[in-house]
Amino acid sequence: REDILLNPRDIYRMAKALGVTPGEFCFSYCESYIGENTRIPIVRLRPRGQHKVCPLLDGNKCKVHKAKPAVCAMYPLGRYMAVDKDDYNAEGVAKAEVKYLLQPIECGDDSETHTVRDWLSNFNIELEDQAFIRWQQTISSLSTLLKELEKKWDPITLLGIWFVVRNWLYEMYETDKEFLPQFEHNVEHLMGLLQDIPKLKEMIKDAIRP
Repeated sequence: REDILLNPRDIYRMAKALGVTPGEFCFSYCESYIGENTRIPIVRLRPRGQHKVCPLLDGNKCKVHKAKPAVCAMYPLGRYMAVDKDDYNAEGVAKAEVKYLLQPIECGDDSETHTVRDWLSNFNIELEDQAFIRWQQTISSLSTLLKELEKKWDPITLLGIWFVVRNWLYEMYETDKEFLPQFEHNVEHLMGLLQDIPKLKEMIKDAIRP
């Protein structure tokens, strides 16, 4: 599969489980692209070989089972923010409710029944998951800002912007510290950079200088 999209906490947890930094994890197991609608860097697991095998499989076993990505851990549940398209902004997302849906189940014998809360707790995911909510708010805020910057800046500079955004969103974490405070700090720092054009230009020059 090529659709295992990762959020920053996914990367943090898997990197911690493997004893590597988030940057090292991304380099070894991930690929990134710019979201067609959001215009923010999207990170996903990079499948291997002709059959698109998950890079975290060791034989038939997941190497990070207890820290697997939320989309894998929650299956067959799906999760989304119940917000109208016209209200998809940081304020609208903050007021929205987290909803769950049950995807078609193609395995098992229906011998077990679980509540959503119990199912998620197997992977230390809370029903009222603040990290998920803050991630959706961040996507909305960044998307708006990056779309505006795309109208003003040349393609080479935009590549530098996306590089900076990807690093601060997904990679700049220490796995021996709690995730959410670091995420809040990174987002605040990043939003400041994206609104401080002279400082950001200097950072981009440093990043692309031979």
